[in-house]
Amino acid sequence: MTLRNYLEYCDDVIKPTEPLFRLVPADKIDWKPTENLFSAGQQMAHMAGALGVYGRGIASGDWGFASMRERFVLNRRTPAVTVDEAVKALRENYEEFKRLVGALTEEEFNFGEIDTPQFGGKAPRWRVAMLAIEHHLNHKAELFVYLKLLGVKVNTGNLYRG
Repeated sequence: MTLRNYLEYCDDVIKPTEPLFRLVPADKIDWKPTENLFSAGQQMAHMAGALGVYGRGIASGDWGFASMRERFVLNRRTPAVTVDEAVKALRENYEEFKRLVGALTEEEFNFGEIDTPQFGGKAPRWRVAMLAIEHHLNHKAELFVYLKLLGVKVNTGNLYRG
């Protein structure tokens, strides 16, 4: 996969996220399905913010945390955001992600290695880039289920087309 192919795929994956965010009812930002999960507002904040974290990590190896345990503790403190705040953060963080990852050479992207807490050591940069999108897809699916549980009319088109 070329870097350009990867970034085009990312665009396809990210595109439906903003419309999905906009389906979260304003009065349900603090709702969560169980006590130990993100609220809807935290989920959106996490999804948007993670794109910036992954962009910086993939480009430079600077993750902003040393271990997954540290990251999990930080995640527990994620503040809930409104839909408009989430959309703004999504746009900003995704632009940063594309700028940083897009500045890599094909060689750096396909053959470079970076230290990564997610894999417990060095990993191919392209593999960590795939993890970034896997992470986003997983949380997008979670938010989709949140919406279903809240009684919002959604279908698979909301996941894939927006």
